[in-house]
Amino acid sequence: MAQYEELAARGSGYVIEGMIARHNARMENMAKLPPPAIEPVTSALLSIGFTDFALRELGATRDRSPSSYGGDWVDHLAWGADSAYSAARLLFSGQFIGATTILRSQFERWTENAAYNTGISHRRGESVADYAARAWAKCHKNYPFAPQEINAGPKATEDADGPHLDPAQGSPPGPSVLIGDDYEVYPSALMNSMSDLLHSRGPWVDVVHWESGQLLDGVPPAALGEASTGLADVMTLNLRQIRLCLATLAEEEGKTDLPRRIFLGSIERARGGHKPPAFPSLIPLLPNTGLTPGIVAGLKDAARAHASVMQGKKPAGRLYRDDEFALLHFYERRARAATWALKAFDLEKRRMGKLDFEHLETRNFRYLIAAEMAGLISVWLKRSPAADAAAACSSAMRSAYWLWLEDDDRALAALRVLLEQCGRLRVWTEKPEKADKLERSPSSTPKDWLTAAGWRRLSALNKALGEFSHAHANIRWDGAREILQKIQHEKIDPDDSLHMARGHALDALTFILLKELIGSSEKVSPVIGSAFRKIVNDILIEEKDLEKGTEALFNRTLLHKDASLGDYSFRGPADATRKGFTPAADR
Repeated sequence: MAQYEELAARGSGYVIEGMIARHNARMENMAKLPPPAIEPVTSALLSIGFTDFALRELGATRDRSPSSYGGDWVDHLAWGADSAYSAARLLFSGQFIGATTILRSQFERWTENAAYNTGISHRRGESVADYAARAWAKCHKNYPFAPQEINAGPKATEDADGPHLDPAQGSPPGPSVLIGDDYEVYPSALMNSMSDLLHSRGPWVDVVHWESGQLLDGVPPAALGEASTGLADVMTLNLRQIRLCLATLAEEEGKTDLPRRIFLGSIERARGGHKPPAFPSLIPLLPNTGLTPGIVAGLKDAARAHASVMQGKKPAGRLYRDDEFALLHFYERRARAATWALKAFDLEKRRMGKLDFEHLETRNFRYLIAAEMAGLISVWLKRSPAADAAAACSSAMRSAYWLWLEDDDRALAALRVLLEQCGRLRVWTEKPEKADKLERSPSSTPKDWLTAAGWRRLSALNKALGEFSHAHANIRWDGAREILQKIQHEKIDPDDSLHMARGHALDALTFILLKELIGSSEKVSPVIGSAFRKIVNDILIEEKDLEKGTEALFNRTLLHKDASLGDYSFRGPADATRKGFTPAADR
């Protein structure tokens, strides 16, 4: 802090240079993540096996956007597979909160699929974690379960619906699932750990501080291996459920040899190596970074190699090693993401008549500065609950922006984290006694933090972002998107408002964050607080406009506090006998 106070005394421009240097250092350190952050993830990706081949054989759209959840069942399964790679990309970048928003929603989605296919119902009063544990344990008791001639996997040693004691803990973490011969995972513990991280609490928060405050540098926290392994386990289970769905679909379509290949070609608990993907495949899809011609050409070359492998060829003149194979699937997804980003720019050019990359760079700078301000404050608050909130704000801001660049609705899930943690930071700044009471209560909710922050007018925004944080049968994305569309400034052209809803939400939360960071920094250090205020006023947005704009947002949002979210978004296939993408009525 003393060093930044010295910079602030020399001029706010020096503070900006310091924050840009922080951003650059973190980006450079992404390419040097230690093995505990890499190996579990590459190993989980290696379990995809013949999934991509099966998706092609069963008619999945080959040039689909990785963020699209599909219009039919096979494309929906493809979205599930693609989502594993979207999460992996954020994990390889050190962004554990962003990755968890994807993996938690996917875990919900495939939990319900497992439950439906095994007749498990959510009991009244049962926690989501306990429901997930019962569904996964029963569905995977004898994995793989089809077809009959495939040698069944390891059998559960205990009743899947009964308690399973962990001798090391002496507590009942719930039913377990076996991966490989003897590796047990506990779905209830995984679900609870993900939930804790998304509320910026629990032991995994250490990895968020490492990314936001320590720039992925120095000695990594002990939680790094635990968090990476836990999220990789979630990824493995999700991919396994998708394989089961693909095998069932193949049988329905008379492709009787395909299920055998799907199961025998998957490798779980194999070592995928500690080599991360090439750095250019991780960076944001901006015209002057991840979308430069050279990077895009390299990704497309990898995608062509992937397509060649799917056709049974050897584009490298030999068989790929396991670690190479895992990354080949990764690059194919990144190539599609880049292709769709370029298509989006072309569509915008046709709609608007020109492309304003300068405006995009201005927004990029704003998000960067907001994230780094939050990261610095997380360091200066010295591992307090308020520091946890600031660190989560920094990381969620980054992930939301990166996902927004890819037209991924999971950006809104990251913004949900950002909104809650902004409120939490505000309460610690303005009402520390109230904040301490909320921290001590196990029943505190995001709504409680927003109410304590004096933000009840944002209930509609919180409700809409909350819908995008989940992917279960009762989600209502269409209604939530309509709320985000309506709370935009009234001067926005109605024809453009739908296209701009995600971006507006990102900007709105950025301005709310900036406002809270000024207040928090002034409590930490008046000198730094003054510099932060000057940076926001001179470089990002004039303070009077910031105050006026946020007040207008609060009032516009208040108008929709009772807005209905409408009907459920997921619908089952016309053939109700096909298991998987199930109608809400079947729930």
